Amino acid sequence: MKKTIALVLATAFALAALVFVPASLAAGQAPGCERERYQCRADVLSNDEGWVRTMLMLSVCDIAWGRCVLKV
Repeated sequence: MKKTIALVLATAFALAALVFVPASLAAGQAPGCERERYQCRADVLSNDEGWVRTMLMLSVCDIAWGRCVLKV
């Protein structure tokens, strides 16, 4: 039973690597996205908000950057 579980987990890991690695390798070529990310982060950090809201907005900037990179 343990061997079967280990085999299933290893197969799932290998399949995930085959699916996500090519997308992440192609994602490195998006110069416009970097500029937008730095501008978003600068806008968030220049606001006078609490640390919780600042962290949430920085996370939103990072998510938007990820979507932009993967869309290109």
